[in-house]
Amino acid sequence: MPMSDIFAVPEMSQDNRVRVYRGSRLRVCPNNFSGPEEFDGMEVDCYLLVTDRFRLLCDTLIRPEDMSTVFEDISADPVKRPLLVMNSHADWDHAWGNSYFTGERTMPIIAHEHCRTRLQSEKEQTFLANFQSSYPNHFHSVALTPPTITFHDRLSLYGGDLTVELFSAPGHCQDHIAAWIPELRLLLAFDAVETPVPLIENVAGVQSMFTTLERFASFQPQHVLCSHGGTTSPGIINANLTYFREIERRCRTVLTRQIPTEADLERASTLIDYSLDEVVTDASRMIEIPDPLDRSFYSGAHNANVRYIMQWLMS
Repeated sequence: MPMSDIFAVPEMSQDNRVRVYRGSRLRVCPNNFSGPEEFDGMEVDCYLLVTDRFRLLCDTLIRPEDMSTVFEDISADPVKRPLLVMNSHADWDHAWGNSYFTGERTMPIIAHEHCRTRLQSEKEQTFLANFQSSYPNHFHSVALTPPTITFHDRLSLYGGDLTVELFSAPGHCQDHIAAWIPELRLLLAFDAVETPVPLIENVAGVQSMFTTLERFASFQPQHVLCSHGGTTSPGIINANLTYFREIERRCRTVLTRQIPTEADLERASTLIDYSLDEVVTDASRMIEIPDPLDRSFYSGAHNANVRYIMQWLMS
């Protein structure tokens, strides 16, 4: 049975130059390979931007086969504009389809310079090997393929009618980038925002996440697309920023009374009395929450976010 079914989602775009594609994915954690049945049903989006001068494919999903459907759509375009590919970051559900664009289909792949470092690392090779061992029918064709064009802070692509401003947007991970299309007031935020909550990579990513979300808000976008959550509402930026600020507020309150132990941090969300139910209730006042919600995954993500913010404040 195929792991991903890729399909167009036209209702996610307010402009025919922005095409949204969605694929189902498995929710698999690096140290948990217990089987697809526990993680099935998650979704990830990628985008195709069509300008007068080029087309830009934003992310390649989880395996090269995922790109065949998208490429068929691209190939049907009567105007054969050059195709560029970009990775928002090196996470497996965003960049493992890169190898589709090698050989006869070789295309330039743009990403942050640290994305190239990650995709060439032994850690990522081991991560892929674990996937291929656990899910041989799904990941046998994946070969880690690093980007061929990299940048550090920002890179602008001028398409004539549209400008695509790529810029570093760390917090979710060090190599994460986002894209701003000023003519459409459209922000492609990828994994930097998410419903109900985004994920901070580690303690070092806390300040970066605050800075990234504040920068997003300063653009005052009319539309925001993220990789998970199926929303176009710019309200997701404020919802996510409000969430992190509330965690910070509650953590500071706890720190006036005690210095948490490692055992305390294992149950960090309980320590600050901020359950996932309350998080979802707060967020639902600002954005629509997916139903059903992967409560197991987001409970773990929320607890990790609280832990990292607490450790950031303690440091």
